Formats: sequence, C-alpha cells, structure tokens
Amino acid sequence: MNRQQALILVSASVLVGLIFGALWIRRGTTVEESAAEPNAASEMSAAVTGSVTLYFPGADGRLHPEVRGLDTSAEGAELVRRIVAGILSGPDTEGLFAPLPQSTKIGSALLGTDGTLYLDLSSSEYKVPPVAGSQRELLAAYSLVNSICGNVPRVSGVVLLWNSEQRTTFAGNLDTTRPLVPNRRFVSSSS
Repeated sequence: MNRQQALILVSASVLVGLIFGALWIRRGTTVEESAAEPNAASEMSAAVTGSVTLYFPGADGRLHPEVRGLDTSAEGAELVRRIVAGILSGPDTEGLFAPLPQSTKIGSALLGTDGTLYLDLSSSEYKVPPVAGSQRELLAAYSLVNSICGNVPRVSGVVLLWNSEQRTTFAGNLDTTRPLVPNRRFVSSSS
C-alpha cells in the first residue's frame, strides 16, 4: 500500500468514526438503537409471529429465499436484530448455507432517520469477515442486505461494520464505503 492509499484509508476511517460517533451522540433524536434487553412494555406484549423472507447462499452461487416464521412484534433496529439472528443461525433448507460462521455475533444496530442502518457484526475468532473469494463475499453481504431491506421497510440501505469498524471493503472485494442497497441480481431466478 502506498502512502496516498494509506492516507485515504485513514481519512475514510476517521470520517466513518466521526459519522458513527455523531449518530451515537444524537441517537435520542436521530438514531434508533436496538436494545439487547427487552423493556417491560415489550415483555408484557404477546409475541406476534409473522413471516419474513431470508436469503441464504446456495452451492450454485446464488441467493435463495427461505420464508420463516419470526416474532415480528418489534420494529426498526430490534426487528433487524431478529432477522440477522435468523440469518446467522443458518437455513432450514438443504443445500443452502449460512453466509457467515456461527461465531459471528450481532453488535449494535443503529437506524438513522434517513433509512440507513449501521449494522455491526463481530467475531472474536476473525479480525476480518471470514469469506473467501469475491462471489462468497457478495453473497454474504447481500444475504444480509436483501433480507433486512426486504423485511424492514424503514431500511433503505445498510452500512456493514466488522468489529465496530467500517472497512473500505467487506472482505477484500465489495466496496463498503457507502450504504449497500438491495440487489436482486444475486437472487436465483428459480426462486
């Protein structure tokens, strides 16, 4: 990496940190953060099971939809957490696989008023997202993006963070300096 590339990378990281920090500080009015602990009101309400469509990679190099029953009583960032947990737990359909290893954890999920979701994923085992090759990287990212945006209308784009850091690429190939928007190009046409 030459000096100019390093300077751009450092500048981008600082800018992302400032944006994320500003969103965090102003979260009371501009960002909705998912709660790790349910509040008393949500504990009293009955769970509402609805169906969501989750997208999982297949051996054919495409994403395949899988309809799941899920507690959809939550909204916004908390619903996102439930959807991502469903994706990380893996598919029920034979021949499909989870886009990321089981050791992947959901960190924060911050939803801005502009519809941008900041999703922090992490793993104590991996410093970078553990996907090999550009196709696997695209499938992992768009498994998350298509599943979230397709089920949470308030989300228009997703910024993927790994271990609380926005990387210039998710795992070496996909540009993640801007929010990712749904992309049906990777979805199987037979689905």
